[in-house]
Amino acid sequence: MTQTPKEKAAELFTHYHNLIQDIGGELGQEILVSILAKECALFAANQVLNQNYKIASHHDYIYWEEVIHELIDYEE
Repeated sequence: MTQTPKEKAAELFTHYHNLIQDIGGELGQEILVSILAKECALFAANQVLNQNYKIASHHDYIYWEEVIHELIDYEE
């Protein structure tokens, strides 16, 4: 089953949040960890969008634009 852009945004954020937390985030630094996770997820989504711009279908392009929009508005 294909993920919605909102689900993909949550997956990317959670992936990077857990990675940063495991590397050295402390509970008192939750805000910083969340900010870093969001920026990493946005970077990853933008990379997919930019690398596939010429070969992606219009549907794929719109999908990744929506993922980026969801990430921008994402609040844990």
